Amino acid sequence: MKTQFCSLITVILLLFIPVTVFGGELPDPDKMLKEAEELFDEGKEEEALEIYLEVLDEEPENYEALWNASLIYSRLGYMMGDDEKDKQEEYYDKAIELAETAIEEHGDEGHSYYVMAVAKGRWSELQGNKTRVETSHEIKENIEKAADMIPDYAPLWHLYGVFHSDVANISGGEKFAANLISKGVPDASNEKAEEYLKKAIDMMPESILFRLDLAKHYLKVDDEESAKKVLEEVSDMEVELPNEEPLKEEAEELLEDL
Repeated sequence: MKTQFCSLITVILLLFIPVTVFGGELPDPDKMLKEAEELFDEGKEEEALEIYLEVLDEEPENYEALWNASLIYSRLGYMMGDDEKDKQEEYYDKAIELAETAIEEHGDEGHSYYVMAVAKGRWSELQGNKTRVETSHEIKENIEKAADMIPDYAPLWHLYGVFHSDVANISGGEKFAANLISKGVPDASNEKAEEYLKKAIDMMPESILFRLDLAKHYLKVDDEESAKKVLEEVSDMEVELPNEEPLKEEAEELLEDL
């Protein structure tokens, strides 16, 4: 009887022992998300991803962790070399999977659709013509949904501008082939490409990437004068965002070529 009493007392006492005794405090998701955001802003994307994945281990439906992890997988995959196609596609598949969960659990949040558009766009670059054309419609649908929900998010308009630039300037032969194998390419225009890229720049003027892609768009439509003007702006800019030093160098090389 005495032994049973002691066991009961032991159980009761264990309930009041701080969690720190058993290997540290329980993780605070909000604190972890803040740390991951800071790492991302510093350009330490792989470290940020690790933390977002830790949060998802504890809270698989966490919105901030889902869409940020998806975006980072897409970004890291894009930075891989041509000799890493298998790993690149694996990263894009993970990005799509996380975006799908974000849409399923948070279909009223714009970033869910934004990261799906990014992931599908990157993934489609590794596919054949038919798949790329079919996926382009899905990409546009996701961008449009995101635009309705997060119209103040500059990277969204950058993505939409690049989408219009790419689709509006595919060759006539590619368009003809697309009409044969699918419902054709989505509607797109060079006017919208310029409008949306400029909108992104107005919202986030410190971005070198946005200006570089605007300059590339001008080169696609044979407007070298406008491209030169934008590249000169980039040349005068200070690098403020992480990982944009190579982009400034690329812009300066393009300017020299012009």
